Amino acid sequence: MSYYFLCFLFLSSLTNVSGEEPYMIRILGKPGKVKTSEAMNISWMDCLTKCRLDVDCSAVYKLSDVQCQYFSFGSISTLQKADFQNDEIAVKIQISQDQCPTSNPLIPGPNYYTQIINGQFYMSSVSPYSLSNNIYNLTYSVATCPNNTKLFQRGETTKVCIGLFFFEDPRCNNQAAASALCKAQNGTLTGPANANEYEYIQDISNSSKYSSNPDSYEYVTYWLDGAGTNTAYTFEDTTHDGTTNYQWAEGVTRSKGAGQCLHNPNPLYFNISEYPCTATFLTKAVCWRGALCQVPPIIETY
Repeated sequence: MSYYFLCFLFLSSLTNVSGEEPYMIRILGKPGKVKTSEAMNISWMDCLTKCRLDVDCSAVYKLSDVQCQYFSFGSISTLQKADFQNDEIAVKIQISQDQCPTSNPLIPGPNYYTQIINGQFYMSSVSPYSLSNNIYNLTYSVATCPNNTKLFQRGETTKVCIGLFFFEDPRCNNQAAASALCKAQNGTLTGPANANEYEYIQDISNSSKYSSNPDSYEYVTYWLDGAGTNTAYTFEDTTHDGTTNYQWAEGVTRSKGAGQCLHNPNPLYFNISEYPCTATFLTKAVCWRGALCQVPPIIETY
């Protein structure tokens, strides 16, 4: 099958969550299974440009030099390969390199296009149909986080919802209770996987002193992922790359000792620290108020 590529400069107003740029990949093909589409009276080049910059566009089909068929998110589920030069279709995917590839990036697939729109994670994928060499499948999903959590992407397709979860009775509790609190939400304890996550974690943790501190402790802190074993920390969540992106309180001991667990923020330095896993509160000074959890998003497929 013939194929060729068209590359555009990345537009900074797009909310790109994977760190890769969207490309329109043009192939000899035509629409297969379609729910809805829109005919546009614009040139083929303008149609390609419009789709690339439109977060809701998944593919476009050339009807003529001055008209195209426009497919929004979820509206087309298969593409069919074609042998005629006038059957030209383009699908939007993300590519990590900064120039067009020299071989067909749709094979072997899958390839993805991801966007965060209004706090929801939109993902479309393109892959060859396993039962036919002449068909590509397109699939779509939308991930939404539960209340009081925020969506983050880790890696190409991993999505997590991060938030603070609070102990109820007693309101200050230990690391084992924090782990159980996350598991009750079908999640785990977690930690920051990058600088953006760390900034968010600090913001919600520090502000909770005023919004979620009914017993008026001087400091409130939260258990996060990491428990010592004498030689290393062990983690419940494998998607945040251990302590790579943890920012430590100045001068604190990182013994990794058995019975030592990690929490954030440190009452004195507002960064991550280590403390005995059995701690619950220190008089009226410090309360281990809950847990930093990652919980699965609610995913709707199309």
